[in-house]
Amino acid sequence: MTTFTTEDRIAALPLIYLDMDDVVADWMATARAIVNRNWEYGERIPESDWNKVKAKERFYRDLPLKAGAHELVQYCRDAVSNGQARGLAFLTALPHDDAVQFAAYDKVFWAHKHFEGIPVFFGPYSFDKYKHCRTGDILIDDRHSNCAEWRSAGGQAHEYRTWEACKPWLEQILTATKVAD
Repeated sequence: MTTFTTEDRIAALPLIYLDMDDVVADWMATARAIVNRNWEYGERIPESDWNKVKAKERFYRDLPLKAGAHELVQYCRDAVSNGQARGLAFLTALPHDDAVQFAAYDKVFWAHKHFEGIPVFFGPYSFDKYKHCRTGDILIDDRHSNCAEWRSAGGQAHEYRTWEACKPWLEQILTATKVAD
């Protein structure tokens, strides 16, 4: 008969990764305001619009919180405290063309300002995020391709739009993972 220690059980728990842009930071609304037009989720941003966004050198530092961000993060922190997850981290990406010089620094600054104590990991690019996945780990991300790649790597992923839509999914996933006392 195999005996599992509490440490074994904790190690088997998922790590929760939260994307930053359009999950906790309101990237889309801010970018739309800069260029004075709308895009749909999943639509490629025209290069002329991206050039206007990236011209705002400290764009990532100054992003406002997305509605529901505090509730999402607190729920995930509680899941760690309650033995449903082994940890919580932000998993973000650098702009694909490396054109925003302060992006990495400003994303870490932003996370520390709004959610102190949560580490920030970088893909480094969006298409690299799945490389952080361990079987069962959870990713909450606004990008469909990131979620699909995460699932293919053995993780669980939710394509984020709002906290209200994410909460039931997260509750269902975490209900089955709690470490027994």
